[in-house]
Amino acid sequence: MSSNPLFYETVVIFGFSFVIPLYVKLMAAATLIGLTVGLERALRKKVASLRTFGLICTGSCLFSIISAEAGRGALTMTNPQYDVTRVAAGIVTGIGFIGGGVIFKSADGVEGITTAAMIWMTTALGMACGFNDLPLAFCGLFFYLLILLVSHFMHRIIGTNSPGGKSFS
Repeated sequence: MSSNPLFYETVVIFGFSFVIPLYVKLMAAATLIGLTVGLERALRKKVASLRTFGLICTGSCLFSIISAEAGRGALTMTNPQYDVTRVAAGIVTGIGFIGGGVIFKSADGVEGITTAAMIWMTTALGMACGFNDLPLAFCGLFFYLLILLVSHFMHRIIGTNSPGGKSFS
């Protein structure tokens, strides 16, 4: 990151002041969000949990920061046509490939669709952090958790775990 003072913030922890680069705050927020999502998955004994979602969220944040930084630097280079959205599109494409890998068709139906959707959403939350939109990221996390909570209770009420009709256990 640049040595510009706009890219540093003063953080007070337990009465001590620290000056940290902005990207540290952004990556810490992404890590916290990813681990929060992963904790929910770990509590449900799912294979993709803490490490997976923590790394996905933090990694997408890091790619977003790199993209934004490259875009800032490109304005002073000979190629002012740098498009920050290309990296963002690449992140979405790459994570779609990973998400597709967790979906399996079996005799009982299709499994892994919710995990794939969660990977996709976690990536979006990490990208929001990386592009320095923490209110959007935490608002997204709130709705993410709300969807999980409401759908859990709705499936209990209707007696299924999925639209395919498997009974809830």
